[in-house]
Amino acid sequence: MDMKASPSSHYEHISHFLHDLAQPLAAVTGLVDLLLLELDEKDRIFKEVQLISQQLEEVLQIIGEIRRIAREAADQERKSRPPLQPPLS
Repeated sequence: MDMKASPSSHYEHISHFLHDLAQPLAAVTGLVDLLLLELDEKDRIFKEVQLISQQLEEVLQIIGEIRRIAREAADQERKSRPPLQPPLS
């Protein structure tokens, strides 16, 4: 990340990285949920797989919340910047 970039640019990078992180987690969550559909509730690993699914969902919610915070911070940063002055001619 360029350290001279604006703070809102940093927030946008964070949001992008979180999106990239959420994609494979969402895929794994889907696969785990498919596995749950295949398992019988009496299966000895059903509860463990169910717990994995719940924890993955929680991680995705946390990522979504961090993305929301980053978006709001970027918006706030943009609003607080003074408007650009046109060049003197």
